[in-house]
Amino acid sequence: MQNKEMTGYPSIDKPWLKYYSEEAINAKLPECTIFKYLWDSNKEYLDNIALNYFDRRITYGQMFVNIKRAAKAFSALGVKEGDIVVMTTVTTPETIYAFYGLNRLGAISNMVDPRTSEEGIRDYIKEVDAKFVLTIDVALPKIRKAIVGTGVKEVIVVSPADSLSQPKKTAFLLSNKIKGETPKLFKRCICWDKFIEQGKNEKPVFSRYKKDTCCVIVHTGGTTGTPKGVVLTNDSLNIAAQQILLSPLPLSSKDKFLNIMPPFIAYGTVLGIHTVHVGNLESILIPKFEPSEFAQILLHHKPACVMGVPTHFDSLMCSNKIKKTTKLSFLKVAFVGGDKIKKEVEINVNKFFASHGSSVKISKGYSLTEASATATFASPVCNKLGSAGLPLAKTIIAIFKGDAKQELSYGEVGDIFIQSPTIMIGYYNNKADTAKIIYKDTDGNRWLMTGDYGYMDSDGSLYVLGRNKRIIVRYDGFKVFPVQIENAIEDSSFVKGSCIVGVDDKNYSQGKLPIAFVVLNEKADKQTAKSELHDLCKRELPEYAQPVDFVFIDELPLTLIGKVDYRALEKMAEESHT
Repeated sequence: MQNKEMTGYPSIDKPWLKYYSEEAINAKLPECTIFKYLWDSNKEYLDNIALNYFDRRITYGQMFVNIKRAAKAFSALGVKEGDIVVMTTVTTPETIYAFYGLNRLGAISNMVDPRTSEEGIRDYIKEVDAKFVLTIDVALPKIRKAIVGTGVKEVIVVSPADSLSQPKKTAFLLSNKIKGETPKLFKRCICWDKFIEQGKNEKPVFSRYKKDTCCVIVHTGGTTGTPKGVVLTNDSLNIAAQQILLSPLPLSSKDKFLNIMPPFIAYGTVLGIHTVHVGNLESILIPKFEPSEFAQILLHHKPACVMGVPTHFDSLMCSNKIKKTTKLSFLKVAFVGGDKIKKEVEINVNKFFASHGSSVKISKGYSLTEASATATFASPVCNKLGSAGLPLAKTIIAIFKGDAKQELSYGEVGDIFIQSPTIMIGYYNNKADTAKIIYKDTDGNRWLMTGDYGYMDSDGSLYVLGRNKRIIVRYDGFKVFPVQIENAIEDSSFVKGSCIVGVDDKNYSQGKLPIAFVVLNEKADKQTAKSELHDLCKRELPEYAQPVDFVFIDELPLTLIGKVDYRALEKMAEESHT
């Protein structure tokens, strides 16, 4: 793109566009369902491999057959356009078949982390009045309790063994039987195979595309920390996938993509499922990823592209599986997201790749669930150390001074706002919180107020300096929301007040864990209170949100305007846990 005279304001100048092709800048936005976009992108390449599941390879043609079967089976259950199905699953082929099968019917996938507490799952079911739940079998005991008092009619159960080759399936089932880990089905359950069989003769009504129609709900804590459902549309996901694939990426059809991110986060849904398959890549599915196994998986599959959070790459460098002579020349792209990567880690990872025969450098990105996890991306043509990359071709990033009335110029630090066609419709059934994060300017443009602050340089590279919002990002990229823990703790009769802050995770080079500062009622016994709070959190919170410690203090420190001074508590946590 030709350079033009600069005004000094990123939203007007769009300096990042000089790094994009005319095709990317002028691309017509997709106007279809996510299934239709998937089909149009792959209908000429049905023999190419779509899914690689523990070395069982499934072609795009076979995947489309299975998507249709899933759509027919859901239709036979009574699922229709506009219905919402709760999915508490991991990355298996069945998750992908169900995701697109529901979309064919015009139904909505409500993605929920299987590690969510029983009460949390019940709340998600009730919030959308779900009649059906698709779950991974290991979560079944929790689901059985969670559906009590809800309108759920049937639970479809998926096993990680369902799509394994027969020898591996037999070994898996035998191993689980010996360990006593075979989940027992109950009255309202149906296993995946029987579910598909019931839809064999169904003639479903497939849905037609309607603009700005929800296709998936992905949960986030938003800016206040209260869990909310982010409503993403067919347009959101399609445009996100299109813009990523039109970026200057050294990837081509049939390349292997190592998918280690779960489907219940936007990063996994948008990039790991939709973008990968619209791009006609071979997706290597890992249902349960352990960072310690990263090197082994990488060397076995030799993917062209990997995605992960910063600590995944840190563990890769520490693995004894990769020797000095090991070549990683097969790598073309290494995405990192979920949290800001520290400069020293970025430098070390890039040196590590170079010393092992790969020219790849970490490709950082930045976004929020509310923007379909796609806003900026550091491609090989502009990948500055410490930056979060460039806005995508159809995205505008602006730095504002607080209230969005004054845009700042290059190098000036302020609040980061995103304008993009990938931005959510809003939070599910929550207009009040939607209004707090979506700003509409005088021209009618919708801006996402990220709650983060940083600056942009004259090339358009974004630098994210920190968060105005209280979010604790763990080593694995999962986000812990203090308010959620505080609400659980303050249910105890022992507790007068609490505040959750993050403390450095000593086991990893970056990432934090939640620690609870608690003010007890005068008559409370500390030992008894600690035991009760520990049990309460185990019962009410996901496993990844468990506080690592409960620190009892006489009173919570306050700021000059009377708010809890969590910065002071962060300092106390840091001093007490060094």
